[in-house]
Amino acid sequence: MSEIMQRYLFHIHLAGATSRDSVGTLLPDDSQAVEHGRLIADEIAEEDDYRGVIVAVENAEGRLLARLTASRAMPPWLIARSRFEHAWAEMRIDFSKL
Repeated sequence: MSEIMQRYLFHIHLAGATSRDSVGTLLPDDSQAVEHGRLIADEIAEEDDYRGVIVAVENAEGRLLARLTASRAMPPWLIARSRFEHAWAEMRIDFSKL
């Protein structure tokens, strides 16, 4: 007896840009889709520059099942992606003198 496969979409969010999955992947259930999303995030995050990746898992109806980070994700405060964050880092303020 064969399992009924469902289509799941895996959207990639990285460095302020989103790559939307328009094809999807056929999987038997939601839990396997979430696990597949975690594997995608981990594979992308093998490159140090991509540790901040987020994978959004949706079912075919567009319902969000999970937003996943890589298991070796870098904490957000260590990822300076915006001009504002870079500006603060470049100012090098010595708060001990204030």
